[in-house]
Amino acid sequence: MDDGMHWRKQWVMQGCVFLIICVLSGCVLDRQYTPEQIFRRAVAGMAGRERITFSGQTGIRTDGGLPTAKQFEYRGKLRNHDELIMHWGSTEAFRKQGDYVALKEDKSEPGVTHERFFRQNGKWITLTAGDTSMVQNGMLNRFNPIQELEELNTLNKSIRMEKGAARGTWVVRIEPEPASAKRWLKERLMEEMNTLNPQIRILKTQHTETNQELQQKLSQVWKQSCEDMNNQLEHSSVQTVYHLTIDRQTGLPLKLSSECRISRQVANEEQHQEALITRVVFEDYK
Repeated sequence: MDDGMHWRKQWVMQGCVFLIICVLSGCVLDRQYTPEQIFRRAVAGMAGRERITFSGQTGIRTDGGLPTAKQFEYRGKLRNHDELIMHWGSTEAFRKQGDYVALKEDKSEPGVTHERFFRQNGKWITLTAGDTSMVQNGMLNRFNPIQELEELNTLNKSIRMEKGAARGTWVVRIEPEPASAKRWLKERLMEEMNTLNPQIRILKTQHTETNQELQQKLSQVWKQSCEDMNNQLEHSSVQTVYHLTIDRQTGLPLKLSSECRISRQVANEEQHQEALITRVVFEDYK
């Protein structure tokens, strides 16, 4: 009887030791990767998926206040690895059409528009209605979170692990260096401006000579707007911070939030700040 009790105690002790080793091994497994490696693995894991859906919100906040009425929602569906369709519109417009109805059926209700993208040689290209690729990226391309993470992966940045993550997740904080953040913002804004220039040229060919003067004025306005934007960015500072929530088991992104803050001096040497706030949720990985 004593021998049986002795063996049972040994088995219990061995079981406890085994559990402790397992727990410690899990901790070591978490620590064997740096925050940057965890981030890179998450981006690579997303790039290898055939299907992903996501939903996001964005809004502009001025001078540290609450987000203004300049807000919209967007939803996206990746399929066949490289084909993406995005829908965007006001919160009210999405509420009227119901959750994910248009996204699933590739349809848009009034107030909700959509755009198609195709990934080619690592670049996301906008497709027209006839699936003809355009050299310029679309106006919504900057809010493609898959592209955003891919480009963020190439920037000079600091990455660290945040404390207090929900169970089963990591939260990594990614902050591009100010010079990189400013250059990246300028590139994306210029891409958006460049989508307008071809449209102006198309309008020129569609109108009679009596409207040529109007089209020339539009071209001048576009050129002046580009110069003004570059001048404002030149005298502004840009700080961008991302927080990426990652599933520990799959290593895939679950949520992405960001704040891009632009600061510049205005009249009376006052500091004016604007911040673009975004929140994205990823799901339905296949």
